[in-house]
Amino acid sequence: MRGMTSKARRAKDLRLQREFHITLEQFDKVLEAQGGACAICKNTHNKKGEPFKLAVDHDHTTGEVRGLVCYLCNKSLAILLDDYKRAYGAYLYLKTPPFEKVFGHKIYTVPGRIGTKVRKKKLAVFNAAREGNGSTQKKKLQTRKSSKK
Repeated sequence: MRGMTSKARRAKDLRLQREFHITLEQFDKVLEAQGGACAICKNTHNKKGEPFKLAVDHDHTTGEVRGLVCYLCNKSLAILLDDYKRAYGAYLYLKTPPFEKVFGHKIYTVPGRIGTKVRKKKLAVFNAAREGNGSTQKKKLQTRKSSKK
């Protein structure tokens, strides 16, 4: 790990040995094998451009040490209860959402978190446009093409 003093390296090594029964040398070897990136999302930096401090991921049931992951991916695994069936289900859900399956096309609303002031303003404009421009404009707004797959 670049930029760490020998005292900091020793402290991290002791913590890794105590918590996960791995050495700092093993951590560094896995970090290098992962290309310095999160094992799941493959990102190396957060939205602010700061390098990730990757966490040692382990199975809470078996204790298996699996890899190094960023905070969000680690949290996601916890929320999915470390269950690959849930993770695969989430993958399928995101890949082909039920609304798209049922109606044969994507349906859109205003992006953003529910309840925020910014989204409320955008939603008011969106709804006004839908109400004021007849049914063909409504359909266009509802089924606009997505640039994502």
